[in-house]
Amino acid sequence: MTTLFIALFVAFAVGFAAWRVVVARRAPDRIADTEIAPPASAPAAPASTDPADAQRTPEQEAARATARAKAERVIAAEAARRKAAIQKAQNVARAEAERRAAEAARTASTLPSSQLPRAPVVAKAPAPTPVVERTIPLPRPAPVAAPAAPAVATVLKTAAQTLIMLVDDSKMVRVKSSRLLASHDFQVVTAVDGIDALKQLENCCPDLLITDVDMPEMDGFGLVAALKGDARTRQIPLVMITSAEDRHREEALRVGVGLVMGKPYDEAALIAHIRSFKFFAKAEEAEALACA
Repeated sequence: MTTLFIALFVAFAVGFAAWRVVVARRAPDRIADTEIAPPASAPAAPASTDPADAQRTPEQEAARATARAKAERVIAAEAARRKAAIQKAQNVARAEAERRAAEAARTASTLPSSQLPRAPVVAKAPAPTPVVERTIPLPRPAPVAAPAAPAVATVLKTAAQTLIMLVDDSKMVRVKSSRLLASHDFQVVTAVDGIDALKQLENCCPDLLITDVDMPEMDGFGLVAALKGDARTRQIPLVMITSAEDRHREEALRVGVGLVMGKPYDEAALIAHIRSFKFFAKAEEAEALACA
């Protein structure tokens, strides 16, 4: 019995030792497999949150380029339309001025015969009688009166009744000049460019207009051409204020501007020029007349 128990113990010990040897040999292979292949249950790396990775798609870039090109075409078309409108207004004004000048020349060259000067009519002296020898004085011919010149209506106004339009794209210039004119009791209306001035002239007729040269939409020379081409506004006295006085003076005087002043202008000279017109009078001589 004892011998059987010892044999079983020896067999168990031998088997346990063999098992330990096998386990010891397989341990390096499991460690290597673990280092080479990470477990399948390992969590995935989080997605990058860098703003540079969030770039636009090619479709979005193409849409942005198309919208930008369309906006540029709209801006170019609007600029071309405004330029064409200004050129059309200038051409119409120039054509109207040339037509009126040609019509006046034709009228002067073809006066009717009724307006030509007539020779004075001399009455014949009666024949003397043979009995009485005396001289009968001849009657003098009646003098022919020269045609009276058409009466020119003189509008007399005070400074408070005188309306002045100031056209300048600079807000600072408009404010400064308006204060100067208002300090001398003149009424003032302002416009930002030639187009704005023509719109306001549909409802009023100023006694004098002061304009700048370099303005958007319609410049000073375009405004002057439009005024001279309209029978209602061609007689309005004009004053042009420009930073390039020497360059613009000759052209301004040629188109009918009465006074050209540089920037900054002489305030006393401007007020004296306004007071020199016939529409301005002393208070005791003024008539309360509306602008024609």
